[in-house]
Amino acid sequence: MHLLTIIWTLICAAVIIGYPLYLLNKSASVLKNHRENSTRKAPNTVELLSFDITEQLPGWSFSLDVPQITEQILRENPVLFYLESEDTCLKLPLNNARMGYKANVYKNVGKVYVTFKSLKDGVSHFYVPNWHLSKLKVLIINSKDKRIYGKQQASPSKSVIDKNLTKAGININDYEDVLGYLSNIASIDFKGHYIAKMPKRKKTRTECSKPLKPIKEEEVYATV
Repeated sequence: MHLLTIIWTLICAAVIIGYPLYLLNKSASVLKNHRENSTRKAPNTVELLSFDITEQLPGWSFSLDVPQITEQILRENPVLFYLESEDTCLKLPLNNARMGYKANVYKNVGKVYVTFKSLKDGVSHFYVPNWHLSKLKVLIINSKDKRIYGKQQASPSKSVIDKNLTKAGININDYEDVLGYLSNIASIDFKGHYIAKMPKRKKTRTECSKPLKPIKEEEVYATV
């Protein structure tokens, strides 16, 4: 009788100790599988957007609404910008000695700003003629491939991707060369071509005093 009691006590103790360990191991296994699935399902794409900017020129700057640039993209993903000029694409930022200007690009959540300054002093506004530039191309890289970042972790730093693409023999200033290289690593997700409308001019006090006529609200950009 005592022996049966001892055996039963040992069985109960084994269950009490073993069951929590079983649950712990099962949770760890589920978490591991979830992480592996998340890694496998991580996006491996390059989002390509094209904006017709001719309606915003001539001018020394322009801004675009780009909702694809989210806060997460700003933190984790590199974004490349190219201005289409005649039969070539110019990578931003750039110094255009032939035309005498330098161009810088700034991005924020849902917004992109491009400014043009004179190379003579780097401060004066440079008004770009509308015949010189036609489009802004945006490449949002949603890939963690080592062929893009090297041995480093994925980073939104342009210097990291510039360095590794150059190391791979890719001319970072050549849009077609870069796009061709990226297409062998990730799928190119073309989001569309848009027309960047000229921002509405604010009405003067005299204009505001005139009777208002019903008008349709103009979109920031329209899909072509």
